[in-house]
Amino acid sequence: MSIKAEDLVGAPGMEGMSTVEAKKAVSAAKLAELALVDPKRAKRIWANRQSAARSKERKMRYIGELERKVQTLQTEATTLSAQLSLLQRDTSGLTSENSELKIRLQNMEQQVHLQDALNDTLKTEVQRLKVATGQTGNGGGMLMNYGGMSQAPHQFGSNQQMFHNNQSMQSLLATHQLQQLQLHPQPQQQQQPMRPQHHHHQQQQPLHLLQAQQFQQAARDLKMKGPMWGDGKSSGSGGI
Repeated sequence: MSIKAEDLVGAPGMEGMSTVEAKKAVSAAKLAELALVDPKRAKRIWANRQSAARSKERKMRYIGELERKVQTLQTEATTLSAQLSLLQRDTSGLTSENSELKIRLQNMEQQVHLQDALNDTLKTEVQRLKVATGQTGNGGGMLMNYGGMSQAPHQFGSNQQMFHNNQSMQSLLATHQLQQLQLHPQPQQQQQPMRPQHHHHQQQQPLHLLQAQQFQQAARDLKMKGPMWGDGKSSGSGGI
């Protein structure tokens, strides 16, 4: 007599059991009946069922481990993706900085070339000026002379002005005396050389008076021409 699962589901004490559980109970009942008839076969069937259960359990554990590994790999992939984005951004920044540094290096090289060209030009111009001014062989002496001249320009100008003023005054005095002699000739000394001594003394007194008048006239002329000398002095000092 065989036991069916449908019969076990409606039996007392089997309420609430599912069909799968009922099938397991039937299999267990059949296995118990089989153990009474053929113990070896029942034992083999029981061993197979235990092995299948262990295999299923291992499979479930393996699936769980794979799922956990997948989650871990997904997390690592997200982290690596973020790091990759940061590295790409850093690479872009370094590339831009490298380009900027190259441009700055080129500009600095151009400035160095321009500075070298300017230095060469200045050296050439300095040599030309030295040759033109005669400072090639005696540069130090020329600089010392230039320093001495630059220290006393006012003294040189004042001496030159005094020289011009004295020369102008002497020229005016000589010109005025010559004009007075031309206007007032003295023929009496040549025409009457044989007069007595008292007549000669009387003639010398008008001569002294005449000379005094001539010097007074020259002084008045110098006073009148004083502004002219001042203008010439200022113009001469400006020229110097």
